[in-house]
Amino acid sequence: MPALKKQAVNPGTIILGVPSAFASAENVFKNIFRCRKKGLEFLGQVSIDSSAQRVKWEVFNEGYYDLFPCETSDVQESLQNRLLGQVAQLEHLPESHRTLVRNFLKECRAQARKAKREIEESPPVDARDLQAIFDRLNGEYFNGKLEAEIEWGKNVKIPNRRSFSFGSYDSKNKLIRIHPRLKQDFVPVNVLELTVYHEMCHQAVPPVRRDGQWQTHHKDFKAKEREFYQYREAMQWEKKHWIKLMAPAPEQSL
Repeated sequence: MPALKKQAVNPGTIILGVPSAFASAENVFKNIFRCRKKGLEFLGQVSIDSSAQRVKWEVFNEGYYDLFPCETSDVQESLQNRLLGQVAQLEHLPESHRTLVRNFLKECRAQARKAKREIEESPPVDARDLQAIFDRLNGEYFNGKLEAEIEWGKNVKIPNRRSFSFGSYDSKNKLIRIHPRLKQDFVPVNVLELTVYHEMCHQAVPPVRRDGQWQTHHKDFKAKEREFYQYREAMQWEKKHWIKLMAPAPEQSL
C-alpha cells in the first residue's frame, strides 16, 4: 500500500508574550505563549538555554492535541515550526539565542527529511506481523526482558452484541492471543500495536492484591500502558470505531 501524503496541520494562532513577559536568567531565556484554536486558548512555554545549547517548549494542557484528527507528532511538528519561527524573529531576543533556535529548527527538519527517506527506501514489511511487533515493543519498552509466545486467536464468526476482547494473556503458559479482527485493513496499525503492548504489560506489571482482591489494571499497570507512543491516538480510534469491530471479519480480510 503506498504511503499517504502527509496533510498540512494548522496549529492555531500563536501569541508570544510581550517583552515584559520574557524572563532572562543568565543564559536562559523563557517566554509564556498562548495558542488559540477552535475558540479555545492554551498556554505554553518556550525556553532557550544557550549554555546547555538546548531549546525546549511545551503546551501545558495536553487537551490541545485532542482538537486534531491527526497524530500528535504531526501537530507538534507544525506547532514547533510556527512557534520557534516567530521566536527567532523577535527583535529583543539575544543573538546567541536566535542562532540556537534557528540551528535547532534546521536540525529538526533535517532529521525529519532523513526519517522520511528511510521509510521510503525501506523494503516493504508486514505491518501486522505479531512476532515482529512483539520483538520491537519488547526492545523499546521492556529492555528485551519479556518472554512470551504470541499468536492470532480463532476467528469467531458470531457477532458480538456488547463487547469483545481485543487480546488476552495467559500467565501460566506465557501466551498472548490477539483477536483476528484486528487484522482488518481499516484497523490502524497503532491500535494493533497498543493491543499487543497492553497484553505485554500484564507480564511486565503483574496483578497485585489489595483490600483482599486481585487488581489487574491497577495504577502502576495504567502508568506503564500510557507510555505507549501513540496511546492517546489509538484509544481515541477505539472509542469511535469499536462498534464496527463487533461484526465478524470476512475471510478475505484475514
